[in-house]
Amino acid sequence: MMKLLLVMFSVISPFSVQPAATTAAHDLPWTVLEEKTPEVNLAVDRSEPVEAFRTLNDISLEDNMHQMLYHKGQPMDIKEDPYLGCPEFTFQDVKVGLCEDTGEIQYIHIDASQERFKLNQQWIDMDLRSIQEELGDPYVIAEDGEVYLRGDQALKVYLKSGTDQIEGIDLFDATLS
Repeated sequence: MMKLLLVMFSVISPFSVQPAATTAAHDLPWTVLEEKTPEVNLAVDRSEPVEAFRTLNDISLEDNMHQMLYHKGQPMDIKEDPYLGCPEFTFQDVKVGLCEDTGEIQYIHIDASQERFKLNQQWIDMDLRSIQEELGDPYVIAEDGEVYLRGDQALKVYLKSGTDQIEGIDLFDATLS
C-alpha cells in the first residue's frame, strides 16, 4: 500500500511534470503593424479651460508685499479699502488689496478700462465671450456677474446689470468670502 501511495504521489507531483515543447519563433504567425504617428499637443492648443488661477496681471494671491512691488514697481496710489480695512495698492493695470498685518493679498482687481488682461501669463480680451471661451462655463451666474472657481480661488467677472458689458474682474480666495 505504501508503495502504491509513493508511486501516485510521484506521478502527480509538480516536480514530475515534463516541460512542454516550445514553439519555434519561425513557426509563429507574424503580424505587421503600421507605424502610428504620435499625437502632439502644442502649447497653443486651448481646447481645455484654464485649470488653475495662478496669476492675474502678473500678481498671485500667494505673493507678499515684496513680490508684488517687484512685479509692479511703486504703486501710483494707496487708499484704504473701506470693506477690508486694508490698503489697496493701485498700479497702472491692476489694483491689489493687501492686508499688511497678515501680509496676505486679499484680492486682485482689474478695471474694465483695460482692453485685455493676463491670466496665468496668457492674454485674454476684456469681453465676456473671450473669457467664457478660455474659462468654460461659470460656476455660478450672480446678479452682478459670473463666478469661475478653480480650487480655493475664484475669479469674478462683474457685469453691468442686464448686459454683457464688463465692469471689472476680481481674483480672490473663495474660502474667505
